[in-house]
This record gives sequence, structure tokens and C-alpha cells, in this order.
Amino acid sequence: MYKIFDLHNDYFLSIVGDIKKKSYIDKQEQAGNIISAVWTSELNERESFSMIESARDFVNSSEKLFLGVEDLHFIGKDNLERLVDLKPVYAGLTWNRSNALAGGAHECGGITSLGKKVVKTLEENNIKVDLAHLNEESFNDVAKNLTKPMFCSHTAFYGLCETSRNLKDYQIKMIVGSGGLVGLCLVSMFINGTNKCDIGDIVSHIDYFACRFGIDNLAIGTDFYGTRHLPRGISTYKALSAELSKRLLKLGYTEKSINKILFENANRFFKKVG
Repeated sequence: MYKIFDLHNDYFLSIVGDIKKKSYIDKQEQAGNIISAVWTSELNERESFSMIESARDFVNSSEKLFLGVEDLHFIGKDNLERLVDLKPVYAGLTWNRSNALAGGAHECGGITSLGKKVVKTLEENNIKVDLAHLNEESFNDVAKNLTKPMFCSHTAFYGLCETSRNLKDYQIKMIVGSGGLVGLCLVSMFINGTNKCDIGDIVSHIDYFACRFGIDNLAIGTDFYGTRHLPRGISTYKALSAELSKRLLKLGYTEKSINKILFENANRFFKKVG
């Protein structure tokens, strides 16, 4: 069975206690690697850093885990270096709301002068700027300020489901053209616009991307624990790997192609960017 490199899993805040977290990770046999995302939108500056530092210590205990940060609303000029020292592999400027850095997916506004400084500093320290949760204006602003391959940890495709959290074709083309990476999420609302979807709907998004942009820049960013509305029967990496691979093989995808989408593209990307 194929292993999965998950670009976005919110388990760290949702599962309380390191013992329970470790038990969860140990049970995920089909998880090749997991980026442990720390969602900070409901935390203040002190709480955000405390949670990220705890996550950093936890992920450092396992070779399969990486650290990500979702929403840098708490970042200013005086504490930016503190974030850099924690060495997340990526950080997103916003969540759905706008903040002092950029416009969120559900609100207006582009990148600010502070946001530009944050983007520059993150890139200089090999921390990817996560484009997920940016609105379209901020996405384009950030793209103009990036010099390295673009990255979006968890999204779906506007061509199949018109929501502000999904990427339009021209945005996907920009990411692919930069040598970047897009993680397909499992959130039903982004997949088909309802609270219920199935694995066939996920496959449709994979095939949509592959037919237009190839398979070398597509990966998986599940958003496990970040949504209550997953595809029917898909709550573990084992189930996801088994069902996705079965459906994709029937569509004519090769084992090599499936491995690229589920694991190798992300593994190569994060080894490459450091």
C-alpha cells in the first residue's frame, strides 16, 4: 500500500496530551510523513508561541513529523526572529480573516508592508510561505514578493467547486510554473460545496489537476482534525491510501504516478527546499 506525505494535519491542537498524540501518530502506518500544523487564530501572542514551541519539541521526537504554522496574526517586527528560530517548514500569513500581514480568504485586502517583510524573512530562512487561506488579492501580492517555488498546503480547485478557499486555474499555473507544490485537502465543502463528499469526488479533483497541469506538483494536505466533514469512510491514512489508489488505478494512473501524488512529490519538495 502507498504511503502518504500529509502537508497539513491539525491533530496537535485537537488531541490533548503528548501520550495521546504519540499514540495517534504511531497508529498511522500509512503516513510516510506528517506536517503538524499549529492553528493560532484563537490564540494570543504568548499562547501562540507556547503552542508552537510545544509542537516543535514534539515533532523533533519523530523523523516522520514536521512543523507548520497556520496564521501569523501574532507576528510583528519584534518577534519575527523568534518564529524563525522555531524552524517551521512553512507558515501561513492568515487564516480566513484578514490581519496585519494580509487579506484572509473570507475578507478583503492585500499584503501589507509588514507582510512583505515577513515573506522576505521567511524565504531567507528557507521557511515556505503557505498560500492557503489567502484571498485572491493577497495571493497575487505574495506571489510578486516570492523568489522561490510557491506552496499551498491544503486547498481544492475552483474549476470544480467555486469557493474562496479554492485555487483558480491561473493560480495553479503560477504555482506549477514556479516549480511549487499544491496540497489537495479532504474538506467536503471545498470539494463539492456541501458537507458530504466521497472518495470519488476527491479523485475528480486529482484528475482535474492532472489533466491540466500534470502530476509533478500535486500532493495531499488532508486537513485531518481541521474539519468535521471528511469524505465518507475516510478518517485514517490507511483508508485514504487504499481507496485513492484503487480508484486511480482503475482510471489508468500508474503505480509510479500514484506514489508521486501521495508521497514522492511532497517528499522531494521539502528535501529540496530545506
